[in-house]
Amino acid sequence: MKRWARAVVAGGAVAASVSVLAGCGGDSTGAVSPDTVTAKDDGAELTLWVRAGNEAVTDAVVDAYNSSHQNQVSITHVPADQYVAKFAAAAQSDSLPDILTSDIVFQPQIIATGAVMDLTSLLEESGAADTLAPAHEQASTSDGRTYGVPFVTDTSLYVYNKDLFRQAGLDPDDPPSTWDELLDAADRITALGDGVKGFYFSGDCPGCLAYDVTPLIWAQGQQVVDSDGGFDLDNEATQKALGFLQQLQQRGDIPDSAKTDTGDGFFSVFASGKIGIDLAGGNGVNTATLGTDPSFDFGLAPIPGPEEGQWATFSGGDTANISATTEHPDEAWDFISWLSSKSTSEDLYLTLPAMAPRTDATVPDSLGDQFTVPAQLIKKGQTYVSTDYNEVVSSNQGPWLEMIQSVVFNGADPAEATAQAQQAADAITR
Repeated sequence: MKRWARAVVAGGAVAASVSVLAGCGGDSTGAVSPDTVTAKDDGAELTLWVRAGNEAVTDAVVDAYNSSHQNQVSITHVPADQYVAKFAAAAQSDSLPDILTSDIVFQPQIIATGAVMDLTSLLEESGAADTLAPAHEQASTSDGRTYGVPFVTDTSLYVYNKDLFRQAGLDPDDPPSTWDELLDAADRITALGDGVKGFYFSGDCPGCLAYDVTPLIWAQGQQVVDSDGGFDLDNEATQKALGFLQQLQQRGDIPDSAKTDTGDGFFSVFASGKIGIDLAGGNGVNTATLGTDPSFDFGLAPIPGPEEGQWATFSGGDTANISATTEHPDEAWDFISWLSSKSTSEDLYLTLPAMAPRTDATVPDSLGDQFTVPAQLIKKGQTYVSTDYNEVVSSNQGPWLEMIQSVVFNGADPAEATAQAQQAADAITR
């Protein structure tokens, strides 16, 4: 997950260049009609762009396709902080790859350019429609039409140290499911002393905070983005979520290092064995050291709301699209069709440090909680669908990061902070 965290942090650097997408769409001359597309495996040479940082999954997926098909996919890893600018330049010059994958939060901007193919009818005919990770489908849909499929999926949750739970007199098989229970557990673990702290999250990483803090708001039934892509930050649910985190900080349950963690400690701090509860991501458990260390006894649980039964999860990852002007639409669809099949989810993805893109995939209990828990959470995953996500949320200078830091680490009043954040967000979106 450290690789993922770096990619998310880089998203802040991308924010300044996202505006170039607004000017790279429009001309659909030469665009392929999906009505004429049929999957073909006839030895075509296909090009694919992926966001750098997930090679353990992306390269393995491409290798599996290449080894079982006549078509061959050539992969190019694009640094996350260069992806948007590279896409914009290629879209303007009609030099996009046959297939491109990108961070799920970029889907609204990419679709708006008109540079990717409508996959709606193809997914319906293949049987994949309505079986894919819902957050990816949500982000990839515009005006009722679907343009992308999941390529790398992830979902936010919390991981907890079962050994520290036992030492603090907590039941390691009954993790906290309300905010009060989280506060109690964090207090008791911090009381163990010797540098142990009860709670952790990367506090200077806007993308990480979107991933981990937004579920605290969603769990209360409050949306952060409205149907028009505008932001709703000045509300009681957001104020309660910030107040909850402020309590943890003021009670001494969060280490000082969290305030300046830009994402490098997203998993490594928890892996030190000194943290009781860590807001993190399910996919990263499998790529981080702790996921492969049999001596590290940890559990996973959904991020709860204040009341029993309330929980939510942010689904992230990457989404795959076909270029609207590809010269190999049939072969590109063959790859996407294979990628989104149930057999690929079950026979390939579950052998990787990854989560299955299909929600109807059978995840054996023998794989353990680090696969089965995220597989259940992702079925109700949510994401942001806004063309202003980068400026409002992902930017290091955006109102999202300022709002959270001011309340949690600087003691600001939640109501005042959300009002200021709303004003700043409105200035960006209107």
